[in-house]
Amino acid sequence: MISRKAIALILVVALGAVLTGCTSFKFSGAQVTKELPSYTSVGTFDVTVWVNGFLGSSAGAHLFNITSDSMDTPIYDAIQREIEKYSGDAAVNVTIEYSASFVDILLNGLTSGIYAPASAHLTGTIVKYNK
Repeated sequence: MISRKAIALILVVALGAVLTGCTSFKFSGAQVTKELPSYTSVGTFDVTVWVNGFLGSSAGAHLFNITSDSMDTPIYDAIQREIEKYSGDAAVNVTIEYSASFVDILLNGLTSGIYAPASAHLTGTIVKYNK
């Protein structure tokens, strides 16, 4: 029979595993333009987008790159919604951080790498160009 100490240890380890996550990619501060016109900051955003991948690991590598760009559209759309919400012209100082929670990793493991859920945390500043 399992002792109370062993059960307590198992529960602590399980709780720790549930509360942990894994970040495998972070790209921040990107601005792709030759000349950025003068602008005024009109707001900031901080959103998380749930993204799905297949044939790979959660927030990690994907076999054959079949879904390696599956995160692009949801991320781009989320940033566009934030620009529209503030009636801005662009987003600057954007940070994109991919991560997988314990549940995401568990689902990935249970499906033997077929389903690879993750999330992308987006932050940045919305600007309006000075005319």
